[in-house]
Amino acid sequence: MMKTRNRATQKSKPRGRSSRGGAPQGAPGGGEAFSHPPQIRPQLKHRQRMRFVCITAGTQQVSFANLLDSMLVATAAVQGYQVFDTVRVEFVEMWACPAASNSPLTVSVEFSATAGIAAGDGGVYSDTSVGVTPAHVFAKPDPRANASLWNASGTGIAFTLANCPINAIVDVGVSFRNNDAAGPSAVSQALVAAQVGQFYYRGLDGQAVAATKFPAQAVLTQ
Repeated sequence: MMKTRNRATQKSKPRGRSSRGGAPQGAPGGGEAFSHPPQIRPQLKHRQRMRFVCITAGTQQVSFANLLDSMLVATAAVQGYQVFDTVRVEFVEMWACPAASNSPLTVSVEFSATAGIAAGDGGVYSDTSVGVTPAHVFAKPDPRANASLWNASGTGIAFTLANCPINAIVDVGVSFRNNDAAGPSAVSQALVAAQVGQFYYRGLDGQAVAATKFPAQAVLTQ
């Protein structure tokens, strides 16, 4: 008795060049079909951890203008402009080592309210050294706090170093971006014998090298 041979139904393979090792089919030249080019964001954006060292103990309010002044470009020997137009704070991190095991130190950071803001963040972050173990704080502003939002150069307070001992290390994580609708802003303090076109860092308090309480830990400073 002859057996009937069953033929399985097979899906037909697409004609043309194989997708293995080649571009998808369906568009001229073998590329993917698309309705229009992808969108772009034609603006300069930058994210960085910046480091400063406290050389004068005390309390320090840091404004958004201070943060934007911390990165500048010289346009004349005594004049500089901020590289970016807006800034927001990602985090503040501090360390302070005691001079002796029986002399504890405390570091504190506060994301205080800014004028016009109902309550601000109001978060206070503090730590105290124990023995030879340094005091250490890692603080991030609330996502809804003003420090977390994009701010232009101004006197609004981004955060306050409520307790900053001498020789404390202060790292500030920030995001910068430019704004085509905003004109360039000059830094608040004059430069000294700067090279035109050169990029410089500045102290966390916005002051020049000779006057700052928080010099930037960088090669080129003003």
